[in-house]
Amino acid sequence: MTARGFVTTSAYVLEHNKRRLLILLGVIALALFFWGIRTVFEGLAALVGQAPGLVVTLLFYAFAMIVQFGALMWFLSRPRTYTVTPDSPQIGLSFENYRGQPDLLDHAKSLVRILQGVQAFQQRGGEMPKGMLLAGAPGTGKTFLAGVMAAEAKLPFIYIDASSLTSMWFGMDALIVVSLFRKARGLARKYASPGTPGACIMFLDELDSIGLSRGGVQGGQQQGMMGPMGMMGGRGFALNTMLNQMDSLGQHVEDRMKYKLLRWLGIVRGPVAPKPVVFVIGATNRPDVLDPALVRPGRLDRRLNVYEPDGEGRRDILQHYLKMKAHDPEIPVELMVADSIGWTPIEIKTVINEALIVSHDEGREALTYRDWLTARDARILGIKQPILSMSQHDKRTIAYHEAGHAIASHYLNKEDRIQKASIIRMGDAYGVVMPTPKLERHQLHAQELENDIMVSLGSRAVEELLLHTKTANASADLRHATDRAMAYVGNFGMGSTLLAFPPSAMGVAPQVLELADRLLELLYEETKRLMREKEYAIHAVANALLEKGELIGPELDEIFAYADEANPEKAQPFERKPVVLPKMSDLAQRNGHLPATPVPVVPVQDPTPIPQPQPPGPLPRGMGD
Repeated sequence: MTARGFVTTSAYVLEHNKRRLLILLGVIALALFFWGIRTVFEGLAALVGQAPGLVVTLLFYAFAMIVQFGALMWFLSRPRTYTVTPDSPQIGLSFENYRGQPDLLDHAKSLVRILQGVQAFQQRGGEMPKGMLLAGAPGTGKTFLAGVMAAEAKLPFIYIDASSLTSMWFGMDALIVVSLFRKARGLARKYASPGTPGACIMFLDELDSIGLSRGGVQGGQQQGMMGPMGMMGGRGFALNTMLNQMDSLGQHVEDRMKYKLLRWLGIVRGPVAPKPVVFVIGATNRPDVLDPALVRPGRLDRRLNVYEPDGEGRRDILQHYLKMKAHDPEIPVELMVADSIGWTPIEIKTVINEALIVSHDEGREALTYRDWLTARDARILGIKQPILSMSQHDKRTIAYHEAGHAIASHYLNKEDRIQKASIIRMGDAYGVVMPTPKLERHQLHAQELENDIMVSLGSRAVEELLLHTKTANASADLRHATDRAMAYVGNFGMGSTLLAFPPSAMGVAPQVLELADRLLELLYEETKRLMREKEYAIHAVANALLEKGELIGPELDEIFAYADEANPEKAQPFERKPVVLPKMSDLAQRNGHLPATPVPVVPVQDPTPIPQPQPPGPLPRGMGD
């Protein structure tokens, strides 16, 4: 059977190259006819004798041209890549290292199993996925997850900084992409198991740097321009070339030079054998700007949204990193879980390390919960910078200002707790009160928004009722309350009308401003009533702040408990009156007309923007102006 196959192949090769052989024989016959056999053989002998010198000359000129143009262009355009192979493992990670997102880990494990068993999966009729998109906010662990997958898959892995695929030379970006995919297929074949096509993982970090949508007003891709040294390129062809490499008819056509030559000669025939799988993983913070052709089915069609971890995830992450640090064995992990709502894994890791730095600077061997809060505040607000020359009058004003926030938060928001109250300057804030939900919230209710406004107004209420003054330092609180009030009546439809206006740069309708002002007036009266009823607690918190400068959550709880026990007749739960706003039609009748021109409103640069649509997390309250 082998001999028959050899004869059949030889016959096909002769038939396939018959015309080429006839042309070759014709050329030889003409040469012999015109120059004779002796002259031809003498010419061939001379050519053979001069061949070494000729080869050296040609190589010199070729090398000079390559160095002058090709090497320079490649050197200036070379991408930043890192290659890891199964026989040279460098990524010391495993699935055990990825914490806080068990659902994502299950998807990653499923993908690794498919990539490791390519042949078995295809024998069952499965088609290998071409890629996956990891999308999420900065610090959520997209790159870390890709590294874990690479380490567990035991496959060749190429890490690429996608921004380095851009080139100053026109067209070089396309050549770089082709070269990378060729390298990936070569590595896949090299480390493939016998009888399998093999697979390689290619990870492109910050994919949006080359994957911008080609639509829009000016287009996401810059094709290039004419420069002093010729065509200067940007990211003109990188995306187009990558789309072609990931999914096109090129998947079914031979791309290896030696096999192209063998097919040209007719020695190799038939369909191309299955090519290795180059699985592309892209990571981006901006999935909305990617080109639709890049994320369509058949390319980066598996999308994993990497969110901030939930409560269980943060607990797992905290315990994982605390095991690596010297810490107080009685440290309240549950409070730390509540403190870190909305944090990314890298934020949690960084704050724990900063807390250990605080402990080390103070000469202690283990970090405590207070160190955690200090590090957290330094990250969010800034380092502590006490004003030693501040007068007692100013200190007292700040203490009562912050006590107003603390009292409103404690007696109104039973589902919240206060992390810290301080009158020590941190960043731009002279004082701060930091309330936070005890558990994550995924809905924002009207009563929660009303309470949030009252907490902001608590500082001005205390200033008027107890200090008999008004300070400019309450302006940030009033702006925050104003933003919330306008969102309440204008964006969320929680007021007396169901009309919900999207935020607009054109301004705010006068009716919305009037309803927001009415809402603030009603809630301010309620806030002042709360401060009158809980005046004993205001004095207790303010005096404690003047004495210690800073109070953490458990210390505040003790102060509130002591104050309520000492004043049992006033320690009853505060009952709020319901908010009743006038109808928009009543406002129109009272004004006699409906103004058509919106009132321009300058957007407020508030560090705690209106949640859209999720409820706010920890909101620092303080004297920031």
